[in-house]
Amino acid sequence: MNRLFLSIIIVFFSLSLLSCASPLQKAEPGTIDSDGMVVVPKGWFYMGYDEGEFNEVPEHDVFLETYRIDRYEVPAKEFAAFLNEKGNPEDRYFSCDQYATIICLNKEGKQVDSLSGEDIVRFEPRSGHENFPANNVSWYGAESFCRWKGKRLPTEAEWEKAARGDDRRLYPWGDRLPNDLNSRYNAEWKEKGLDVLLPVDALPEGLSSYGLYHMAGNVREWINDWYRQNYCDFCDPNSADYIASASEILGLHDTAADDLQNNPDVPPRYNTEGPSIGSFKVLRGGSWDDKSDRWIRSSYRFWLDPLERYGHTGFRCADDEESVEQPKGLREK
Repeated sequence: MNRLFLSIIIVFFSLSLLSCASPLQKAEPGTIDSDGMVVVPKGWFYMGYDEGEFNEVPEHDVFLETYRIDRYEVPAKEFAAFLNEKGNPEDRYFSCDQYATIICLNKEGKQVDSLSGEDIVRFEPRSGHENFPANNVSWYGAESFCRWKGKRLPTEAEWEKAARGDDRRLYPWGDRLPNDLNSRYNAEWKEKGLDVLLPVDALPEGLSSYGLYHMAGNVREWINDWYRQNYCDFCDPNSADYIASASEILGLHDTAADDLQNNPDVPPRYNTEGPSIGSFKVLRGGSWDDKSDRWIRSSYRFWLDPLERYGHTGFRCADDEESVEQPKGLREK
C-alpha cells in the first residue's frame, strides 16, 4: 500500500513539473547551432499589421519551413574581412566616411574616404567599434557577403517571423512600447557620433522570442525581397474582372487575373519570397535614426534602391534548413 501511495505521489509530482514547464517551453529562444545561427522551426505565423501603415497590410498568415538566421547583425570586423578578400568594386558594396564603422586605408596606411580618389588597399573596423554592426552597406554588399559565407539574405517573411514569433506581437519583446533598454532608436548623431549604434550583442532585454538581438533599431537590415506596396499585387478579388477587361481591350492575356480567380492563396501563404522583379529592395527593423516607435515595429517596412547605403543600413544573413514535409491544411484562426 505504501508503495502504491509513493508511486502515485511520484507520478503526480512528475506531471506537475511537466505542466509547469510547458508554458515556458514556448518562450525559450530558438536553438542556436554551431555557426551561431538561430534555428526557427517550421510553422504558421501572422505577417503584417492591419492597424499599421499602407504597406503593412493586409495581415495574413504564412507557413514557413524550418530555416536559420543570424542571431546578431553582421559586425564591422566580419564585413571588413570580407572586403579585404573580395574588394569593393566601384564602391558598390560599401562607402568609407565618418558615419561608417569600417575605415579605409591607402598603401601608406593612412585613412581615406571613398570620395578621395585614392586607391584603397585595406579595410579595418574602426577602433572600439569592431563588434558594432557593419553600416554604410548597400544591398549588393550585404547579398555578396552572405553568399561569401555560404548563406543568403532572409526573405521578408523569414525576417518578420524571426522578429515577432507566432503570437502577433508588435515588437520582438512583445507589445510594450520600446525604451532605451530594449532598442536603440531616436538617437542623435550630434550627441553621440558613432555611438548612436550599439554592439551587436547589446540590449538582451530586447531579444525576440527566438533569441535574436536588435530586431528593432540599431541598423535597418537589408532583405532579399524586392519591394512592393503591399503583400499581394491584387489583394481585392473583385479586381480580377477589371484586370481581365483591361487586358481584353489591350489585346493581352493577363495571367495575373487568371491566377487571382483560381488561386485562393492571396496573399501568398507558403514560403513566400516576394515579387521576382522590382526597383527597390526591402529593409526591416528600423534604426538608431528613426524617431517614432512605429518605425521599429516588426511589421514596418522600408525600401531603398539596392545601391543606396547610409549610416543606418546593415544586415544579417539566413540559410535554409532541409525539410520535406508540406503544410497540411490551413491554420485555424
